[in-house]
Amino acid sequence: MNQNRITDRLKALRERAGYTIREFARELGYGEKFSSYRMYETSYKKDVLPLPMVKTMVPLLSGRGEPPITANEVWNLAGVSTGESGLVARMTPRPAPAPPKPAAEALPPAGSGRIAIPEYDVITSAGPGCVPVLCAPQDGLRPVEHWTLPRGYVAAFSETPDTLAIVRVAGDSMEPDYQSGDRVLVDTAHRIPSPPGVYVLWDGFGLVLKRLELIPGMEEPRRVRIMSINTAYSTYELTLDEISINGRVVGKWTWK
Repeated sequence: MNQNRITDRLKALRERAGYTIREFARELGYGEKFSSYRMYETSYKKDVLPLPMVKTMVPLLSGRGEPPITANEVWNLAGVSTGESGLVARMTPRPAPAPPKPAAEALPPAGSGRIAIPEYDVITSAGPGCVPVLCAPQDGLRPVEHWTLPRGYVAAFSETPDTLAIVRVAGDSMEPDYQSGDRVLVDTAHRIPSPPGVYVLWDGFGLVLKRLELIPGMEEPRRVRIMSINTAYSTYELTLDEISINGRVVGKWTWK
């Protein structure tokens, strides 16, 4: 499936359902920012659409048009099919694989009082998200490097030093605190946005670095405010069900 095919298929379904771009963007929750939706019909660069987005489209498109659009046609935009194992596999969490074991040479000698923190080859985009990969050790990624630090020093700042991971930042939405190229230290055991802080998360469109804050109230599902430090970027809100938090940022490495 190529870029033109997925954009053309989305446009064809939207037109077959009788929506204008503005109408469909509003139904999807974009308000008057219909240009944010339009890129999915014009310049989207991936083979399939994000699953949470397609999930929202299913009730909007199914049964409309001539011939009536089927739910399966809509789900296919995300690369899955209804009533088959593909959809179940994408929407049902799988048991986490065992963390990959680092090579023996990467580990500090026994009794050395040092800890090897894995670095993963994923980019947390401080801007529009683009990498649909989780970054926790239990997600089964292979480390590309290990950073060896004194265990006592790390333990002074983290209650769970063995669940730390290092990933690289890209983009400018978290400047000046987090610059593109910075390595951030992520506590992958901390997956609830409380207290407020900077987290690595999958927001349905990409892996991003953002400040998260639970919105007061007890209504379910709970909503989360997702903020940038750079004021050129807008704040937005999603429910806890719509995001996947990979860990809280507890430190960073940067060159001066």
